[in-house]
Amino acid sequence: MNGISGLGVYEKNYYDSQVQNKKTNSTKKTQSKDKEVNLSDRAKELLKELKKTYGDIDFIVASYNSDEEADSYLANGTKEFSVLIDPEELEKMASDDNVKKKNLGIIEEAREKLSDMKENLGDKKDDVKRLGVSIDKNGTITYFADLEKMSEKQRERIEKAREEKREYIGAHSNVKRTRVNAPSAEELLEKIKGIDWSVIQGQRQELSGGRYSFSI
Repeated sequence: MNGISGLGVYEKNYYDSQVQNKKTNSTKKTQSKDKEVNLSDRAKELLKELKKTYGDIDFIVASYNSDEEADSYLANGTKEFSVLIDPEELEKMASDDNVKKKNLGIIEEAREKLSDMKENLGDKKDDVKRLGVSIDKNGTITYFADLEKMSEKQRERIEKAREEKREYIGAHSNVKRTRVNAPSAEELLEKIKGIDWSVIQGQRQELSGGRYSFSI
């Protein structure tokens, strides 16, 4: 099984610090949401199998009725690639080998398509922070991409600090973020290419208490 390290979804820039800082809070949120999902023993075993087989993928099991709800769950992902599955669909996979085979094929194909798509983004591929798919209770597939952009000066300062393996001191950064969804990888690619960052408002945030370490 090929991994998706080529996606480079979590680039080694300042964003890593945000991921680490979110882990504690995100874990609490994820655990509370997981408790609301009652899975059969077969579904639990299948989920355990999926996590073991696809170690680079975050499998998130949750019921959702809108893109906004799906986004709230996907925001808890910390790995390179995220897959959100409705519990009803997971139960179908656990009880029907044909459904399981179909959805596993979809996941693997999506991973390959998203990897290829990112390579076709040119300079925009550096803006992509996370990729993945969601599978709802009807088996409908939605592709998504989380993107993030900072100013060139900010990026240069962080890159320089990383190269020198020293700590970056900065009170805050102005970061622009957005998420795009599409029914196919091809349409997702076109949406990403069409993003106009000039109309997206930046978010002011502190960088880990104003200190970011690049030491190894």
